[in-house]
Amino acid sequence: MANPSIDPCWNRIGVSGNGSCPELATHVHCRNCPVFCSAGRELLDCQAPEEYVSEWTNFLAQEKEDLSAGKESAVIFRLGPEWLALPVQLFKEVTPVRVIHRLPHRSNSILLGIVNIRGEIRLCVSLKGVLGIDDEPEEPDGGSRIYKRMAVVEKERDHWVIPIDEIHGIHRYNHAELRKVPVTIAKAAVKFTSGMLPWQGKSVGFLDDELLFYSLRRSALSQG
Repeated sequence: MANPSIDPCWNRIGVSGNGSCPELATHVHCRNCPVFCSAGRELLDCQAPEEYVSEWTNFLAQEKEDLSAGKESAVIFRLGPEWLALPVQLFKEVTPVRVIHRLPHRSNSILLGIVNIRGEIRLCVSLKGVLGIDDEPEEPDGGSRIYKRMAVVEKERDHWVIPIDEIHGIHRYNHAELRKVPVTIAKAAVKFTSGMLPWQGKSVGFLDDELLFYSLRRSALSQG
């Protein structure tokens, strides 16, 4: 509530007004002026209106909903026909597709080779190979163009580059939203799926990153 005894001259002739106040030559800005400081002290010392105090007392007494409780973030992406999700903290960056250089006698369906990411040589691996996902493209909705990407992920100081067919981006969800994995999910993917996340009319397989990257490391770095 405005105090009628305070003249807000800074809004008329000060920096928020037309700048005609002669004191600006000395103080440069209204906040340095004794008139502005005095008005601030008077405003702080004035008695708050009774309805103002009552309103805030009632508001602060109410039980607050913890909006942050259970809220988590994941990156939703597509491999072949499957929409999947992993915790956002695993993702370090998403880049355009880079050239994959195969490793002699080492490259296979999981370890694809190596790629250069901003001067750093990283192992490129296929989550499709680990999850047993067929390379079947999904028809884009409404004829929209799909851009393939590569994601750089880090797990326990290991860096991996993962080709992905499509990326939605970051999605916030509540852990209670996760549903049980239906028995209709076949292949190796069911072993690595901890739950199903509803999203835009689709069921997104939320991957168990601990088990996934443990198996990935064993498969990619093993000899043979």
